[in-house]
Amino acid sequence: DPAGALAVSGRVAADAAAPPDLRGAALGLAWSLGEVPDAARAVRAVAAPDTLGDWLGGLFALAREEVVSGDAALLTVVDELLASMGAHDFLVALPALRQAFGWFPPRERAEVARHVLALHGGDAPSGDVLRLDADPLLVAAARAVEERVDAVLTREGLWEGDGT
Repeated sequence: DPAGALAVSGRVAADAAAPPDLRGAALGLAWSLGEVPDAARAVRAVAAPDTLGDWLGGLFALAREEVVSGDAALLTVVDELLASMGAHDFLVALPALRQAFGWFPPRERAEVARHVLALHGGDAPSGDVLRLDADPLLVAAARAVEERVDAVLTREGLWEGDGT
C-alpha cells in the first residue's frame, strides 16, 4: 500500500529519536515512491559529524537514482556541510561518508563528482577526481595538520586566515 508506506516513512524520517540511517532510509523510500522531499533541509537537520554519513547511507540505499538525477540541492548542501567541518569533525564523519557514497556505482559516482566539480569551478574530467593516489585517511590527517598550523600562525599574528 503506497499511501501507508508513505505515511510510515514520513513519520520515521521526522522522528529525531530514530537512528539516522533509518531516518535517511525512510526519506529515501518516500522519495523513491514519488514523494519529492526537501532533502536539502532534511540533511541540514542531521549535519552532525557522527550522524551525517549514516543518514546519507540510509538515503542512498533507497534513493540513489533520485539523488543523482533529481534536484542537485542535496549534493550542494552536503558539499557545504563538509567544507565547513573542521579537521576533527571531518575525520569523525569520514568512515560513514565513505560507506554511504559506496552505494553509488561508478557511473553515478562520476555524476556526483561532476556536480562537485561544477560547484568549485573545476574543469578536470570527473574520472580524475575519483582516482586518489593517496590514502584518504592520510589526506584527512594532512588536513588536520594544516588546520593546526593555520591556528598557530593566526594566534601568533603571522597569518590572518585569509591567505595573507
